[in-house]
Amino acid sequence: MVKGLSAFARDPKITFKDQEAGENVLLLLRRHQVTNIWWIFVTLVLAVFPLFFWLGNAPSQLAGMPFFSPGHLFLLTLVWYLFTLGFALINFLDWFFNVDLITDKRLVDMDYENLLYFRASETNYSKLEDVTYKVSGIFQSIFNFGNVEFQTAGTEENFDLEEVPNPEGVHDLITDLMAKTPEAG
Repeated sequence: MVKGLSAFARDPKITFKDQEAGENVLLLLRRHQVTNIWWIFVTLVLAVFPLFFWLGNAPSQLAGMPFFSPGHLFLLTLVWYLFTLGFALINFLDWFFNVDLITDKRLVDMDYENLLYFRASETNYSKLEDVTYKVSGIFQSIFNFGNVEFQTAGTEENFDLEEVPNPEGVHDLITDLMAKTPEAG
């Protein structure tokens, strides 16, 4: 696995925008790689579809129509592949840039909804009250991924790490960090 494409990276040796002095990133998390299978499959189907069109007799039937010249067919195919590339790129960027960071001081959730919208949420371990992990279904059990949910104190929003690898290990790391926090209650 290419290190930059890992969904579970211990001590990733990275920095981030709001990182405090002396703060170390212990774990970088993304959705498990197996969750990308659906859009990779759809991309492959979209990429192969024009080949069936071109290898069949559809081009010869359409070529007889005055509004479908070979140039039009080429343009339609080009637009199709641009759409396919855009679909794959958006899904890859969604997976790659939506990360959760577990540092020695806090939990940081970075979400890119699209190219123009970014949201970062964070909480200190002293504000976490409950940590729960869930692995549901045979698919998540086989590939060892699931959700880790954090209940926070007060009016802060709760955190959810969705479809992360090794949810039990993430749970254990967070509870250890909570225990080391002096104000943990």
